[in-house]
Amino acid sequence: MSVRSVCARARLTPRYFYENFDDLDELLMTTVDSVVDEVAERSLAALAAAPDELAAQVRAAIDAGYGVVATDARKASALLVAATGHGPLRERRHKLVTDYADLIIDGLPLLSGMGLGRRRTARSTALFLMGGAADVIEAVLSGRLRMSRTEVVTHLTAMWVSVLSGTPTADPA
Repeated sequence: MSVRSVCARARLTPRYFYENFDDLDELLMTTVDSVVDEVAERSLAALAAAPDELAAQVRAAIDAGYGVVATDARKASALLVAATGHGPLRERRHKLVTDYADLIIDGLPLLSGMGLGRRRTARSTALFLMGGAADVIEAVLSGRLRMSRTEVVTHLTAMWVSVLSGTPTADPA
């Protein structure tokens, strides 16, 4: 990908590109951020609308978020670029996984409203789940793992519910 190819596809001159972005990395980060924001918004909306039961909430959030990228190859490509950890996107990917972990803690009634010690444990659990889920989704979107949307959502939901159901109520220390 080059500035020239982006401009040719958008039917713009490089001048317009550079009026909006410093370089390709900034364009990539802006694009990834846009997709990530949409995934977060849809996931949180689905979570809020789901019945007050852990499995239903987790399934709704996963299905809504995954649906953003599973139904739009351009958005999937943006997340695949982020998953590669290319240059500045490496740090961005770590931040995105951490931000999603925090969204999970704040969004799921099972995990919200806990004390600092318990929150640390829940955050490490959420980071573990987010990292693994991101890798599964990346493998499916890139074609390295063949699963239908239903299979992805069902499998990830089962893993999340299993782990979250066992989240300790206090720090082990």
